[in-house]
Amino acid sequence: MTDAEQIRRVRAELAELEEPAESPDGLVAVTVGAQGQLRSLWLDPRVYRNQDAAALAEDIVEAVREAAESAGARALAIAEPVLAPGDTDPFLGPAFAALDRFTRQEA
Repeated sequence: MTDAEQIRRVRAELAELEEPAESPDGLVAVTVGAQGQLRSLWLDPRVYRNQDAAALAEDIVEAVREAAESAGARALAIAEPVLAPGDTDPFLGPAFAALDRFTRQEA
């Protein structure tokens, strides 16, 4: 597999990556993408029984944070084959590594 093919494969996997999380009480469920972007939010109808908006917001933020951390770890594992040694950025690392290889080939 060429470097370009490997980078395309990694990009495709990262684009499809979704990581779920939920609040401890199960009333809030979220799904985020590889970069932690919120893709879905589900609220159990029972959340409306408690009128504490601040607590609900805290549960949502915590679930998104948990999912984003997990998604970041999964994204790094997916991108690891195309990252430069010591690089921990699965989003820009492959691009920088490919540019470095291209620059060396042109020199």
